[in-house]
Amino acid sequence: MWSSVSGGPDSIFSCMLAHPFLTGLVDGTLCEQAFKFYIVQGALYLRQYSRALALVASKAPADRPAWTAFLARCANEAYAEEDTFHKEFLAYYNTTVDEETVGTRLAPSCQLYATTILSTVHERAFYEGMAAILPCFIVYLEVAKTLQPRGSPHLLYQKFIDRFGGAEYESLALEVVQIANAVAAELGETQRQRMRAIFEHGCQLEYMFFDACYTQQRWPLCG
Repeated sequence: MWSSVSGGPDSIFSCMLAHPFLTGLVDGTLCEQAFKFYIVQGALYLRQYSRALALVASKAPADRPAWTAFLARCANEAYAEEDTFHKEFLAYYNTTVDEETVGTRLAPSCQLYATTILSTVHERAFYEGMAAILPCFIVYLEVAKTLQPRGSPHLLYQKFIDRFGGAEYESLALEVVQIANAVAAELGETQRQRMRAIFEHGCQLEYMFFDACYTQQRWPLCG
């Protein structure tokens, strides 16, 4: 169902792995300012993503209280992750999330991704909302599983790889996948195709997020 991420040499996942942001993490050549840009954008994104997770939790079927509880926990953990970004990553730059995010906007591609998720979760059915939140979980799981064996000579980048390559994150992501699979199994073919289309679009936006951070993308005409 979700094989578009890692289905072959031309898959979205393969293209992500070849992106210089990720190859730079592994060989240690990624510009440190690009990584800082990524961390700050990630903190801003998580504020929106946690809202989306909370909303999709509220839309879970009434006869699936475990789904509601789990997705609500994911929302809380996504919100708390912003503090982790400060402690583990921005401290390297001798700064804080508050200092870096006050007056800072999401970059255009990052804003597009966050807005797409939120609007889908808000306006569409539960199954579509699940497809919208899924790429973030799967992409980071698959990327970490690939990058972790390779490691990085840069200690900060290695810490980042380890964070998403651990058993705790894998368990969380796989439970989200299980819920999405259970939802898809109860749908007709047209609805499953809709889920897949939303998911694939989200994976493309994940790629654009990495690219925006690599180039430190700015809004035009902003001086």
